[in-house]
Amino acid sequence: MNWQDISSTSHYKTALAVKHELYAGNLTEATLGIEALIQALSRSEKRALKSQLVGLMLHTLSNGKPSLNGVL
Repeated sequence: MNWQDISSTSHYKTALAVKHELYAGNLTEATLGIEALIQALSRSEKRALKSQLVGLMLHTLSNGKPSLNGVL
């Protein structure tokens, strides 16, 4: 199974596929799936953290004033 593709498109589907591999007794394949899922979740959390930090920095730099983008 191409774990990189499935884990990058759906964490839920990856978990289901890992479950299927475990039930089928394919422990090596299930382990590869779990490792790919961990990497995908890590990337997702890093993106979320970066987005939150950028928003906080923009707010701090604007001294807490709301943005006027698109208003004027």
